[in-house]
Amino acid sequence: MKTLYSFSQKKFQGLSPASQLKALDKLTSSLDQALAAGDTAAELSAHIRQCVSWMARPCQDSAFRLAKELAAASTPQESEQAVQRFQASLGKTFKDTQLPARQQDGPRFADQLSLERAGRVVLILDNLRSVFNVGSIFRSAECLGLKELWLCGITATPDNPALAKTARGTAERVDWRHFDETREALAQARSQGYTLCALETSPLATSVFSEKYSLPLALVLGNESLGLAEDVLRICDRIVCLPVQGWKNSLNVAVACAICAYQIVFGLPLSNQGGKDA
Repeated sequence: MKTLYSFSQKKFQGLSPASQLKALDKLTSSLDQALAAGDTAAELSAHIRQCVSWMARPCQDSAFRLAKELAAASTPQESEQAVQRFQASLGKTFKDTQLPARQQDGPRFADQLSLERAGRVVLILDNLRSVFNVGSIFRSAECLGLKELWLCGITATPDNPALAKTARGTAERVDWRHFDETREALAQARSQGYTLCALETSPLATSVFSEKYSLPLALVLGNESLGLAEDVLRICDRIVCLPVQGWKNSLNVAVACAICAYQIVFGLPLSNQGGKDA
């Protein structure tokens, strides 16, 4: 791991106290990236502690605590928590897209049956307004190995930089196509033999956990503000929803999509736990 920032004692001590904290901020951000990449980053951690030792006493409590916790850290998680506490002390907050994504993840657990099921599922996104929701859906689709995403109307496509950030490297790994109109996508799915299943809060909906899904299947997701139009729902074969037990009647569309898609690929209907998977 190449250190992005490093300081000689003379250079570091020549900085003002405020600039020294900014320098530590840059160093801890570099350490955060190294830890996410699976690097122990011992050299960088040691350099941060050395920089703190060069600060005039009494130095800021947050810097002293950072050095102390990094010295005591025996796992990447403990080092990362030390970084997080220091950055929080500077008043920093982060969006998901600003956080380093963990690399070198563990083994895949998919079996042939779940891969085959996922390969027969497409997602149809009806005029989603939030590029961040679309990016998150790309990430879920890639994790599951879904066949395709069909992006309709104003739904963002992977050439949008914000989508690429939220998708965290998955946008180029998922097949997708764009339709000007959602009804065009539904007609094409129908012609290809897909069962059209709308995910929507509706009195006619059944729970995603009790539905017995017929494959191949197109899961239709609606606009964050207005949901799916009535004429779209009439075209669909089934309507499913996520049961809620609190005050809010629905979840974020990307979260709801992930739950439903995982149930389609891996779950058995609760009413038929011992039966044959669809």
